[in-house]
Amino acid sequence: MNRRAVILAAPVLALGAGVARAQAWPSRPVRFVVGFAAGGANDIVARLLAAKLAERIPGSSFIVENRPGASTVVAADHVARSAPDGTTFFYTSPSTQIAILVNRTTTLDPMQALVPVVMAQSAPLALVCRPDFPARNVPEFLALARERGSRLTISNPGTGAVNHLAMALLMRRTNIDPTLVPYSGNQPSITALMRGEVDLAHDGLFTPRAQLQEGTLRALAVTSAERSPLYPDVPAFAETLPGYEVGFWGGLLAPRGTPDAILDRLSEEVGAVLRQPDVITRIRGFGAEPASGGRAAFARVYAADWEKWGQAVRENDIRPG
Repeated sequence: MNRRAVILAAPVLALGAGVARAQAWPSRPVRFVVGFAAGGANDIVARLLAAKLAERIPGSSFIVENRPGASTVVAADHVARSAPDGTTFFYTSPSTQIAILVNRTTTLDPMQALVPVVMAQSAPLALVCRPDFPARNVPEFLALARERGSRLTISNPGTGAVNHLAMALLMRRTNIDPTLVPYSGNQPSITALMRGEVDLAHDGLFTPRAQLQEGTLRALAVTSAERSPLYPDVPAFAETLPGYEVGFWGGLLAPRGTPDAILDRLSEEVGAVLRQPDVITRIRGFGAEPASGGRAAFARVYAADWEKWGQAVRENDIRPG
């Protein structure tokens, strides 16, 4: 074989090795490390994916391991330090990026240590009110917010939560100045709204779903670029404020250095799982939608969120509550 043939053959051989490695994966149990306690939406979706992947890939074993602590940073650091051999992945949400940006003490750089693999689900946030709230749409809400100023109160699940930062971005964009009231979680935030302690709550569509269905609460607007298929009558903020789009996602990250062939295989397998009708129904039960688009699409969202939340933290000097 001459020198030119050897040079041309090298990429082909490397590609063949990558394909073989992906086909052999997983030869050992695979862990999905979750930074939340068992029983929450992220944990449930991670377990759903693990079970479905085990069904799809003969002889495989997928295990969910809960490592809560420091707003998911404990789990993120554990995965970042794990061997990049395709046996350990991190199922998380924007909470990890935000926790690192807000706390400013960890040495973990999530943009360097972890690699986006596949997004599993995404959901908008919603501005929720009681039925008698005078505003019926975004322009009316903004007018009322400018009229009342700090007398208008909006609850969120805690300082540094996605909901908190999303509202901070909206306030900067629209020059409104309501009082943001942090609570100790999603349910306490909604309960405060039900009791009349605050005027509105900024939450997802999952926590208040029963009240929204009963009509005891009303969704004023959602933060996705388009209306939610689950609530098609609820307008999107972007209809009034083009470009304003924030949301909550769940997805898998890997330690940097994990072979691309394995990451591509996992992304493809999860994509196939997300197209299964029972999985779609289950995820929509959380007020979310199954995601799609593969590794590149998730990488764009992951990078854009890091910039977006970093800007919100800096501009509003948000620190741990």
